[in-house]
Amino acid sequence: MDASKHTTAKGASKRLILLDSHAIIHRAYHAMPEFASSKGEPTGGLFGLSTMLIKIIDELKPDYIAACYDLPGATYRHEAYKDYKLGRKKTDPELSAQITRSRDIFTALSIPIYEKEGFEADDMLGTIVEELKKRSDIDIVIASGDMDTLQLAHGTKVQIYTLKKGIKDTILYDEDAVIKRFGFPPAELPDFKGLRGDPSDNIIGIKGIGEKTATILIQKFGTIENIYKELKKGTEAFKEASLSPRIIELLKNGEEETQFSKMLATIRRDAPISFSIPRRHGGRLLR
Repeated sequence: MDASKHTTAKGASKRLILLDSHAIIHRAYHAMPEFASSKGEPTGGLFGLSTMLIKIIDELKPDYIAACYDLPGATYRHEAYKDYKLGRKKTDPELSAQITRSRDIFTALSIPIYEKEGFEADDMLGTIVEELKKRSDIDIVIASGDMDTLQLAHGTKVQIYTLKKGIKDTILYDEDAVIKRFGFPPAELPDFKGLRGDPSDNIIGIKGIGEKTATILIQKFGTIENIYKELKKGTEAFKEASLSPRIIELLKNGEEETQFSKMLATIRRDAPISFSIPRRHGGRLLR
């Protein structure tokens, strides 16, 4: 897929790049050498972020760019589940300092920043996508350092540009590419995590159900809600799908856990932010 191909003729759609800033700078920090300024300040992550930004502009040729950030402190997910993301290594002080300094890069380029206390950057992305995805004049590419945002892919209207390795090996996912990789649509990725869990975020899912079984369940029945709707009718359809009595019993006993895990894994589309298409020259890049 050629990431640079999109129409920019007068009256045609424009391309908006949404940056998952935290995810990108985390990846950049761990991928780059431990560079430092003449004052001894760590700069490897900032160098990587700047390199990634230049690569995005060169390859994707955006008309507009906006950046989304996490804020320190608990989110509504932590309030619902105190062990959310428990076990993650504490952020290195050198990385924390560069996350703070990274805002200076976007300010210098007049790239607007979106963030909201109690929400994650993913929720900013989801809210902006929800607002714009029905507009015929805007196409969206989310640039991220992880795979969580794949659930936002929508046809070729909303695509995800993510890092495969380091900061140079990238891949662009549209909805078909997500289906090809996982075997089901992007909208059902939260159901997948709801069933199998997500160790990186300490989302529990149903213990004993792994990727293969979760995939079979979603391909056969669709969402978690549909799975339990079918299960309440009986177990015959599950037996026909070659699901063992043990798996059926795990499902029966795990409805509350899987519903809760799906909620934690679902990117919000209703964060209380006010988004507007960038208008300043850095936000609307001139080519």
